[in-house]
Amino acid sequence: MKIIRVGLALVFLANGLNAFLAPQEFRELLETSFVSHWLPLSIPAFVIIIGINDLSLALLILLNKYQKYVQVWVMLWLVGVMIVIKNIFGILEHLGFFSMALALRLSAKK
Repeated sequence: MKIIRVGLALVFLANGLNAFLAPQEFRELLETSFVSHWLPLSIPAFVIIIGINDLSLALLILLNKYQKYVQVWVMLWLVGVMIVIKNIFGILEHLGFFSMALALRLSAKK
């Protein structure tokens, strides 16, 4: 499970860094999504929140603390991402990440 944990953390690390280094991709995705009207913040501000969230998740996954809660957070976040992207290939990709998080959650100590 350690390899899955590190792999999932790297996914969130890359995505978090990307939100800060190439935010336009996130802005475009959010601007064309139906959720753009529901965001409590501006789209650029929400992209910062995405970056902070993803970097935080990467760190928490690597630290291997509170994994029962972290993996639920990861899975809920990924469901949200899949709803926003509404692209079948993107959804399939994120289902793979979701499966990794689910495997970690199911293997977490009670």
